[in-house]
This record gives sequence, structure tokens and C-alpha cells, in this order.
Amino acid sequence: MLSLINHFTAKILMAAKDRDSIRQISKRIRESYGWTYKWILELEKIGVLKRRNQEIYIDRNSAFYKNFIRLIADSNTAFSLEDDYLLPNLAGHDYIFTSTDAVFIWTKGGYNIARSKDSYPIFIQILENDRKAWTDFFSKFGTNYTFKNERRKGIYFVISTSGFFEKEYCEEMPVLPLNKTVEWARSYAFNFQPALEMLDKMYGLKTGMKYVEV
Repeated sequence: MLSLINHFTAKILMAAKDRDSIRQISKRIRESYGWTYKWILELEKIGVLKRRNQEIYIDRNSAFYKNFIRLIADSNTAFSLEDDYLLPNLAGHDYIFTSTDAVFIWTKGGYNIARSKDSYPIFIQILENDRKAWTDFFSKFGTNYTFKNERRKGIYFVISTSGFFEKEYCEEMPVLPLNKTVEWARSYAFNFQPALEMLDKMYGLKTGMKYVEV
């Protein structure tokens, strides 16, 4: 049973919702259908999941499920930065990466600023109507989050809310549209001028933005 305590099963149990198909789960956790299917079969063998008419149902009263979820919450700080960027996707609610992370994603990791291993905020925007669902999700898994732009230790989410937002995808990540990211970065040009030049070159924006390091 110890072999079932791994990143694959952790992501499956965090992301799966009753009536999900295996394909829906594999898409949410961004793993191949084959690997997702394999670990769902293993979880089914010990009674944590059941399959019925190509739908998944979770036994949330099983001892394994309860103990594993508790373990995930207690060991959240051991997750990698890559895992934390995937974490919002596991919630199954609409969101986008914004501000510094919009720049970070559109530059494909080429420009990052004002973050370190000691304090690493991840900026997302959610729908106001989903606020409770998000707080329930993050609290359940011991995730550090705030609705204020305040400095905290470690990796944490800075969440803004809106009644509506536009969304584009960059390498499968939901993000503030490129034109709006450029507009936002321009408003903080002192910090993001190098990023604006990178975006100009990467996407042929023809903004004429130049940055010369003295």
C-alpha cells in the first residue's frame, strides 16, 4: 500500500470529483491517460475509488483517503514549485495567472522578479462567485494563500477576484491575455522594461520597446 503514496495518486485524489471520467482527471492533473488509468486502477483495488459507467466515485470515508489527504496537507511545504503552479488546476475551478506570473508565463520563464526561495508569491485571479470553493480547496490541502498583496514566507498564492475575466493559454496554462499582460507591465515599466522587450521579440508586437542595461 505504501507504493500508492506518490505524486500521481496525490494529484488524482486532490483533483478527482464524483462523476469525473478518467480523461477529465488526466487532463486536470496534466498527466497521460495511461498513467492516470494505471493509478486509478490501483486506488480502485483498495476501495478508495469506484468506477461506474465510465465515471469515478470517491469513498471519502475510507481510512486511506482520510490519512492520505491529511498527509498531503501536512507535507504541502515539500511540494515543488512546479507542483504549486499545477495546484490551482487541480481545484477544477476557473482561474488565470496574472500580474508578475502573467509576465513570467508569457516570457516562458525568461523574466522573473521580486521573488526568492524564501518568499515566492504566485498571482492568480478567480471568479468572485467561486471564492468559498477556492478557500475550501486551499484550506483542505494546507496551502498558504492570501487575498492581500502581503509578503509571506515560502510559496504562497496571492488571489484577486473578479466577476469576469478574459483568458488565453500559454503552454497549457490559463493566463491573462498577452495584450493585457503587456498593458499591465507597461504600467510598471521601471520593473518590467526588460520583460517588455523580451515579449516584443518573442511575439512580434512591434512596440518599439528597447531596454539597454548600463
